[in-house]
Amino acid sequence: MSKVASKVAKVRKRVNRFDEFEKGLLEEKFKANNTPSTENCQEIAKLINDNRKEKSKASEQNGPFFVLTAKQIKFWFDHRRRLQNHGTYKPLRPGSRSTKKAADSSKGSSRTSSGAKADYASQRSPAGVSTASPFVGVPRGPILVGQPVASTSAASADAKAVSPQMTNLPAWMQSMTLLPLMSTMVYKSYEPNTVIIKSGDLSDDLYFLLKGSVKVIDYNNNEVAQLGEGMFFGEMGVIDRGPRTATVVTVDHCQVFVMSGEVARDMLQCEPTVSKDVVDQATDRLLALFKVSESCPASKLIGANILKYCVFKKDCVVLREGEYTDDFYFLVQGSVTVTKQGSYISKLDSGSFFGEMGALCSNARTATITCTEDCEVFKLSGEILRMLSKDDDALKNGVGETLRNVVFARAYDTMMALTDNSVRPQTADVAVSNTAMTSDLKMALFQLLKCIHNVSVSV
Repeated sequence: MSKVASKVAKVRKRVNRFDEFEKGLLEEKFKANNTPSTENCQEIAKLINDNRKEKSKASEQNGPFFVLTAKQIKFWFDHRRRLQNHGTYKPLRPGSRSTKKAADSSKGSSRTSSGAKADYASQRSPAGVSTASPFVGVPRGPILVGQPVASTSAASADAKAVSPQMTNLPAWMQSMTLLPLMSTMVYKSYEPNTVIIKSGDLSDDLYFLLKGSVKVIDYNNNEVAQLGEGMFFGEMGVIDRGPRTATVVTVDHCQVFVMSGEVARDMLQCEPTVSKDVVDQATDRLLALFKVSESCPASKLIGANILKYCVFKKDCVVLREGEYTDDFYFLVQGSVTVTKQGSYISKLDSGSFFGEMGALCSNARTATITCTEDCEVFKLSGEILRMLSKDDDALKNGVGETLRNVVFARAYDTMMALTDNSVRPQTADVAVSNTAMTSDLKMALFQLLKCIHNVSVSV
């Protein structure tokens, strides 16, 4: 590890996360008294800290644990009380404790709103980017997805404008576990035709699009996709921490929440559901970059694609048992069947891959792959796969190891299919489809695709 990376690791901020026992204790205390005194908060903090200390002693690592303070307990009760009373975690300004009060005092609210709008306008930068949080003058917290917002502040005016679209945001943003991480997000607004992310830049922020739309442009200046309200982007930088793979430009006026890459990686680590969703999106978007680049003639003049896009019709034989080829295939769309000596082995669905045995070993194909429907695939030369795995230690330890595990699983399936089909057990293969893949395998394949993209750009 470099000195810079070591220093960053040392100063990395720890994030408190409540476990199931602690959340149950807090909910129990909240039901008994939802406005605890400072002394009560100190007692609750002591109970949780004592429990964490005992768990730390009992664990083999016996490492340090996050020590809570009474102030942090009070913050939790404040958030929980706002959720119960107003359906949102968003801090409310004094004088706006409920939607009803805000409606009854509409005259006063309009004066407050107009004054606040002027303040908000004065904070916007010449480039059209507002870096101020919508929670001006109060501690920032996340807006709970899909819930109404009750406030008469300028922040409320913007939040009300976007609240219908917030229901489209990923469901995992409502997780209580992620509350401390979501509260770190910063609100920004962008004018039309503003570059939010530029291809090649070294940045790792994750963006959640609340209002408006953006277009994604690859390094060949091809428009790859348009993203609408409720979607997120910037996930590749979060996972890979390398140069940005595409440019993201606003189509119209956009409002976003921005999460730092460091916090986003904590989020992926503590929530497997989030990690799966983000890696799936990153892989799909990376394959979309390859597809557009391959299909655009102008792209050939700028970059060299080492991953080839192919379409196979139903009943087409992609690989034949006994032939000497070593290409590796990503199955983007459709499904294929795997047979050996005429016996059915398994079926592979979209998101899976095949050809790994020949790519790793350079021997004759051990099975026949036939399309059961029209299929879209990406083909990678086995020579390039072996070269990348040899030269890149991360790929060697990640992709190489996971592919070897898949090879063993598929070899087991093949032996069982050939010996006794009548008592064949459930398939051992973990890569029959995208939904059946383990998180480690998903991450390894994404890293392989990202490495291929980087090579294509640099050629």
